[in-house]
Amino acid sequence: MTDVLTVSLAFALLLNGLFGAAMALRGNRRAIANAGPRGAANGSDTPVFLFDGDFLVDASPSASALIADRGTHGEEMETLLSILSPRFPQLRQRMAKLRTRSTETVRAEPPDGTCVQVRDDDGLTRISLRTAEAGDSTMTLDALEREAEVRELDLLRAFTRETPQLIWQEDPSGNLTWANDAYLAYADRTRPAGSGGDRIWPGSRLFKDLDPLDPDADGPITCRQSLRLNDEDVEHWFDVTARRLDDSTIFFAADVNATVRAEHARHEFLQTLAKTFAQLSTGLAIFDKQRRLTMFNPALLDMFDLPFSFMSTRPTLEAILDRLREMRKLPEPKDYIGWRDGFVMLETGESGGIYAERWHLPDGLTFRVTGRPHPDGATAFLFEDISAEVSLTQRFRTEIETGQAVLDEIEDAIAVFSNANTLVMTNQAYGRLWQDTQPNGIEVQDLRAALRTWRSRSTTAGIWRRIEAMQAGDPARGAVDEVVILKNGRQLHCKARRIAGGMTLVRFCLPELTLGADHGARPEPGDLRAAKA
Repeated sequence: MTDVLTVSLAFALLLNGLFGAAMALRGNRRAIANAGPRGAANGSDTPVFLFDGDFLVDASPSASALIADRGTHGEEMETLLSILSPRFPQLRQRMAKLRTRSTETVRAEPPDGTCVQVRDDDGLTRISLRTAEAGDSTMTLDALEREAEVRELDLLRAFTRETPQLIWQEDPSGNLTWANDAYLAYADRTRPAGSGGDRIWPGSRLFKDLDPLDPDADGPITCRQSLRLNDEDVEHWFDVTARRLDDSTIFFAADVNATVRAEHARHEFLQTLAKTFAQLSTGLAIFDKQRRLTMFNPALLDMFDLPFSFMSTRPTLEAILDRLREMRKLPEPKDYIGWRDGFVMLETGESGGIYAERWHLPDGLTFRVTGRPHPDGATAFLFEDISAEVSLTQRFRTEIETGQAVLDEIEDAIAVFSNANTLVMTNQAYGRLWQDTQPNGIEVQDLRAALRTWRSRSTTAGIWRRIEAMQAGDPARGAVDEVVILKNGRQLHCKARRIAGGMTLVRFCLPELTLGADHGARPEPGDLRAAKA
């Protein structure tokens, strides 16, 4: 009961303070009115305004009092219309119809004997508030002032009542002196469960970690605070702004739960990325729009032997390149400065594309370096060690070249077809025999095309069908070994058989000679070359 009486007394004192403030404000406006210009009405008590467009150029003392402390210079017309429109709802519409040197009279709704007279005076707009009887203008003016003050007060109360922000006021000792509905709603939800009773004035602060506002603080101070409710396990986050107001402090707390959740999700995402990057064997370096290193992974340190103490200082891209050059971990271009500027152009977007190069280092390592600029100005570089891949490729190329050289030394004409019937390998003897002019004796053709060539230059037909059937996988067809007679009358021994990988080897050679009385020897190597003649 004592608490209720205390609250009632406080509320009564608050209303009394508001009423006193309103009376003081009204008296202040009267004082301003007495000091205002008088040319608009020649000392009359009738409220008269003189406007040039939306700018007030003259007003009677009573008119000046009506709009004193309302609006700013250049907005007096809108201020006046907002005061008069509730009683004269047709005023805006009638003013829009005002013509040169014409007069519009707008009466109050509902009628009470008052009217507003609007007249055009050579481009200036004169607005007068008139009453049915002399002496009533002052009373009407007082009524309009009270109505405007009441509407403004009701609007401010509605704002503080409906706003989702928590607003409250504290005295110099930190005691709560006023709070809006949003603050009181949160105060109710922080009360211990089962305490019962109606809402009472909060006995303690909601945000207990708020520091007192420094008396010498210049402007508002904002900090982030959390609040835990009894019926929830999660924290509610607010950005609390404090501002000095006379000898008290007024606070505004805005809900930033969505912002905090987004920041937390972003932090978790970055942590996941960092853990993922740490497991990559590819070196990663990300630079911001100021060209400073913002992220790197351990693989980058291992690849270039860069010290962590140097990388943790967030060096620029140029500083890292210079450090790598000192350590002989960069290629040796003739124009190092121009080469380094290629990275700068990538970061500024002047290169217009992706940076992709192979770095052949002095120690024999080879790195594939890829860089891509991003719209926000950041740049990401990937460093991949491809030394083993390059070495393997070179070894395969050497083996292929060696195998081709061996084939070219064989006198017999050889052609190899893949399982898909594509010609994959020939030797120089095959090119000479069948007039193949492609490099290394290989042309883009399949087995059917080769069979057509062989058939067109020979008088034998059956062997080519048997080779085609063998390649097609006919189980009844084994290796083919027959003599082929060319159209020039020469003979060739053709051997075709399947080899590893489903490939087919076709070999053309001169037939072996039977030893006669003259003990003839095998043909000389040039004889196969002559067989095509």
